[in-house]
Amino acid sequence: MSSQNLDRFKVLLVGTKIPENIGATARLLENYAVGDGGLVDPQCEWKSGVAQWMATGSSRERLKSIPVYSSLKDAVSDCNAVVGFTARAGKTRKLSLKLESLSEALPGKVALVFGREDFCLLKEEIEVCTHLCALDTGTNFTALNLSHSVAVVLSRIFNDENSSRRGHHEVATSAELEPLFSHLAQSLTSLGYVGEGNPERVLLKLRKIYQRAGLSRSEIDLLRGICSRIILQKNRKSMAAPGSDPSQESD
Repeated sequence: MSSQNLDRFKVLLVGTKIPENIGATARLLENYAVGDGGLVDPQCEWKSGVAQWMATGSSRERLKSIPVYSSLKDAVSDCNAVVGFTARAGKTRKLSLKLESLSEALPGKVALVFGREDFCLLKEEIEVCTHLCALDTGTNFTALNLSHSVAVVLSRIFNDENSSRRGHHEVATSAELEPLFSHLAQSLTSLGYVGEGNPERVLLKLRKIYQRAGLSRSEIDLLRGICSRIILQKNRKSMAAPGSDPSQESD
């Protein structure tokens, strides 16, 4: 049912350098009743001065209590999906989601990640994101102010969420996905699939596929069971190689 708030979303500002943007974002969190917010490695003074001036009324209390994280990975450990907003394109910055489909496409708790005013998100931060999204603008001047970008995103999602009456299936969090990635790497290594060439690139591509899939906990258990069986069968074949006694294998 319509919730009239955005309690399943978490707005994160990464490496912010201009305090006014932090204050304005705190105000937006109140405007749209966003459930959670946070700062990742802020690069300015935001507990006093102009940030407080921008965060008027009740949003000043939100600003005072906003959590600070040392890394984006820590900040999104409780989230099911992580959407990075970027204006920069590249091999590792391919857009995978449009703003107008975000609310419908991503169930569960969703982190909305906004990067630095000058350099956006760094490569290692992009790797944490399950999806990338860009905001459409006119061609004459495409650079949006950071807090304006947050406003555009929250306004659209608020309208989409409150016109929706669908249910959401429970999706695993970012932290719950990590054991799957480790297990997947072990199983592929045992097969020799990532033993040559650029194994890190192969595993990164697979990570992105599974991050976008919106897996449930039971689906993760299923995939990890397959990985375990691959490793087990590979070990059995190794034991059955010439010079070993297959009759001594345990079932």
